[in-house]
Amino acid sequence: MTTDDVMKSFRGVRIGRSSVAELLGLSLFGLFLAAIAAYDGESVPARERYPYWQLAMLGGGVIAALIEPWVARLFPGRPRVFAVAQLIAMTPPIALWVSVFPVLVFGRSFTLEKLLWTTPSVMTINVAVVGLAWLTRTALRQPLTKLAPPDGVAPPELRRRLPPRLARARLIAVEAEDHYLRIRTEAGSALVLMRLADALAALEGADGFRVHRSWWVARTGVEAARWKAGRGELTLSDGAVAPVSRTYAAALRGTDWAAPAA
Repeated sequence: MTTDDVMKSFRGVRIGRSSVAELLGLSLFGLFLAAIAAYDGESVPARERYPYWQLAMLGGGVIAALIEPWVARLFPGRPRVFAVAQLIAMTPPIALWVSVFPVLVFGRSFTLEKLLWTTPSVMTINVAVVGLAWLTRTALRQPLTKLAPPDGVAPPELRRRLPPRLARARLIAVEAEDHYLRIRTEAGSALVLMRLADALAALEGADGFRVHRSWWVARTGVEAARWKAGRGELTLSDGAVAPVSRTYAAALRGTDWAAPAA
């Protein structure tokens, strides 16, 4: 079994929104608190102190995990408010748990005064637990793989104006039509409200050419070139014909169409 398989297993088993890895972290935290005899626990024998902190941390973790989805539904998209609300919601039942299980397991007495005395300590530990959960989830979060767009697609400034089918397709040409641009791709074309000057700025560095005051064409979109009287015409892969004005014809006539534009 690889490390990735182990990480996927940890992510797959959950209680509420909490993973097994978070409960393991709570168990280790409990061992630490037992080892340092937290909250004046030196007088408690180790045979009781270690099980006490394991039950306190793991039981409290399960309680918090069961409460968390309910709190998350109340405050979606508001992480800071959610964290405060989670602390407030989880502290009373965990304080009750910490006060009750010693009665059941170790035969100790239960008093309301002991419950009230325990609550501030539980709140303090809960702050650390919420921070531990955040660190654990950050470490185990599946990294987002950003896929580079295919070669030849429109730059982001143009892609976000196109429907998904066209945004994924290879760019052929950009043609100005009044106040709009017709963006031609191998999957079809679309009219978008945009200035040609803005499109040309976005296309700077792209593998293509300005061929006319109203046209930009991708090098790979050119099927054939014809020259006459200082002007030219480029037949594009979608069947359109782009004019080449005198201003740009001289530079384009010597183009090596097999090589990317400089």
